[in-house]
Amino acid sequence: MCYDRAMIHYAVQTGRFIKDCPCSPRTVSCGYLNLNLHTGCPYRCSYCILQAYLEDSGRPVFYTNISDLETELGELAAQRQNIRIGTGELTDSLAYDPQTQTSRKLLRIFQAYPDMVFEFKTKSVHIRHLMTHPGAIRNIVVSWSLNPQPLVRREEKKTPSLNRRLKALGEIQERGYRVGIHLDPLLIVPRYRSLYRDLIRSLARTIRPDRIAWWSLGALRFPHPLREKIFQHPRSRLFAGELVRGYDDKYRYFKPLRIELFSFVRDQIYRQISRDLPLYLCMEDKETWREIFPGISPRRENINRLLYQSVLG
Repeated sequence: MCYDRAMIHYAVQTGRFIKDCPCSPRTVSCGYLNLNLHTGCPYRCSYCILQAYLEDSGRPVFYTNISDLETELGELAAQRQNIRIGTGELTDSLAYDPQTQTSRKLLRIFQAYPDMVFEFKTKSVHIRHLMTHPGAIRNIVVSWSLNPQPLVRREEKKTPSLNRRLKALGEIQERGYRVGIHLDPLLIVPRYRSLYRDLIRSLARTIRPDRIAWWSLGALRFPHPLREKIFQHPRSRLFAGELVRGYDDKYRYFKPLRIELFSFVRDQIYRQISRDLPLYLCMEDKETWREIFPGISPRRENINRLLYQSVLG
């Protein structure tokens, strides 16, 4: 689906483009940085945090002062190592790309920073500008947020189907890009084990393990202001699981249920694809990390270095 250019608004970014990815208190950070080059998303996912953060989450705003972004990147490169950065916090990285061609601008910018890893994070299938770029860029990752198709249909309205996303992922992978996978949010719904088992089986037919940059697992969580927004999606099954208000004041699945969920999905990935993949948890505490990935020290610097080296090591 393409979108009318007239829908897109342009503005000057008066604040910083680059910020640390926000983590809840007591959760383990992976050291990721957000680049907020645009905001707003055309998709209507029931769990989307933008519903609570943006007055009109479907109104796209693109910032035009790219030279200021490049100045920030130069300062960042002089201050930090093992930089992993991407768009996708306040938008979908590629949903509006046919109209804006933002991906071309970002490819040009990050060619000048070969020691930074940049990630496009998307649910879209708008990959044409990436596919027609003269050669994949070593430090570019193209990632997809995925869920089983019955959940896509119910919870991720207006998004491309799972099969269309997997087709785009396969094409990008064959073009030479590294790919990322985000199973986030994982949802506890009736028959969730069979749904996620089938999803991972579909991924096993599509991906090449040696092309995986990273693969995140994140369970459903949301702040209190989003609760009323979710009720506006009458077909949603987000409240099917046992949710409690947690240590970070967000609604989450009861911790033993999260551990059971993560363990099941992890084991399916190990069984159907490979045990040698850069898996990590998103927005979880140290105790959960130690339970799910006992071989990884749950420290920001350590996790960031492992994921960075998976791409540029």
